[in-house]
Amino acid sequence: MSAAVIAISLQKGGVGKTTTAINLGAALAELGFRTLIIDLDPQGNASSGLGVHPPEDAPTIAEVLRREETLENIVEPTAEKNLFVAPAPTGQMLAEVEAQLVAEMFPQPRLKDAIDACRDDWDYVLLDCPPTLGRLTVNAFMAADEVLAPVQCQYFALEGLRDLTAVVQQVKSALNPNLEIGRYLLTMSEGAKKLSQEVEADMRQAYGSKVFKNVIPYNVKLAEAPSSERSVLKHASTSKGAKAYRAVAKELSNGRSPKAR
Repeated sequence: MSAAVIAISLQKGGVGKTTTAINLGAALAELGFRTLIIDLDPQGNASSGLGVHPPEDAPTIAEVLRREETLENIVEPTAEKNLFVAPAPTGQMLAEVEAQLVAEMFPQPRLKDAIDACRDDWDYVLLDCPPTLGRLTVNAFMAADEVLAPVQCQYFALEGLRDLTAVVQQVKSALNPNLEIGRYLLTMSEGAKKLSQEVEADMRQAYGSKVFKNVIPYNVKLAEAPSSERSVLKHASTSKGAKAYRAVAKELSNGRSPKAR
């Protein structure tokens, strides 16, 4: 079975995209799945949050998108077994790459081609998308089997779903006919508070089984973990946040087994 490629995206900052990429990736890796996180956010937080700091002259995902380097040549191991990162560059280079992609008359499957060339090396490939629906995100959607949307338990986060759904439909109709928003993950839930309960009820009514049964709670350990350059599973293994991401990983991987290597 080839790798599952999942784009983690929502057109809103602060909903838990990078937190989910890091900690869901770490939880899948802990289950024995060889997992690659591709950092497509110009801020590079998925890279730094796992202790990956490429030198300025080292190739990154920017060179892969420019077709100047292969994906397998830029992958860096993390301190966590089975978990790897394709790092973002420092500075504004990814923003410059996006400007080059915008200049193309038709979007090219640059990321898809790079992933396909080494897809059998992985069990899961998680694409940490920027908080915009520009050409970097479109390239991720062209490469992905599905989109995972982290939805903060606030009504403003629900508004971002409309824009995400529209872009996914556009990419599906023109560039990737198999693309769907596969799952919705409720994040930053304050379960006892009325607003969190109402958002969760609305999401489950609207999207049914596409909403993960497990919910990510608001948890200070999740916010602290990036400063330790580790996932919350290593930073605070018994915390509510770590337990929640382990549960989501089991739910996501249900029926799959790590490849024999």
